[in-house]
Amino acid sequence: MNSERVTTATPRGLRAVPDLTGLRLAHRAILADADRLAGLLADLAAGARPVSPERAAAIAAYLRRYHRAVRAHHRGETEVLWPLVLDAAADPAGVIADIVRFVDDHRALEALQTACDAAADGFAADPAHGAPELAALLARKRDRLADHIRAEEEHLLPVITAQIPGAAYAAAEAAMGRAGAAGDVDWVRGWLLSHATAEEMRRLLRGGAAAVGPAVEPLVQGYRAEAERVFAG
Repeated sequence: MNSERVTTATPRGLRAVPDLTGLRLAHRAILADADRLAGLLADLAAGARPVSPERAAAIAAYLRRYHRAVRAHHRGETEVLWPLVLDAAADPAGVIADIVRFVDDHRALEALQTACDAAADGFAADPAHGAPELAALLARKRDRLADHIRAEEEHLLPVITAQIPGAAYAAAEAAMGRAGAAGDVDWVRGWLLSHATAEEMRRLLRGGAAAVGPAVEPLVQGYRAEAERVFAG
């Protein structure tokens, strides 16, 4: 892994617990869209809803944007977060085994996302014939993502909370943002924040997280307008 190293050093007795609000929010947004995209394509494949060529193109474009956001999140984990966890772990052997599994998951998920993107092109060109293939791929990806994120939150988040200083984690979170900075940053911000609770929004704004920034409401409204066209038809 090519990592951007983040130190875990902190003065004795001054360790603050990491705030995992942003990470948990990203996981929830990723899973929510994996589920609703799979559900939408399953409905379209079954003929439950008619789909125009214009809407099929909008669905395919949304899917590609979503996949770019997921790739950026995975890149940040691989290059920044997981090396930090390895540095801090009291039981590195156990953590290494988990991370090897998660790296394999990322590779498998990337292969599925690449296949989904190709199938989305076929769906946009011919919705009636392209929907079944895309629906099947999205269902497989949804299930793999759910298993991956569940295991990551079960095995790695407790290590972060117990063993990484809050300041070191905050630096890592900023570095993860830089690792995934390429792409449609405003879309990603609107997408993530559309899934945030009021308390999560307050935490992110109070912390000055890079994922928030100014002019939050227009970003969320713009994202929600696009999602309405895609998911509600």
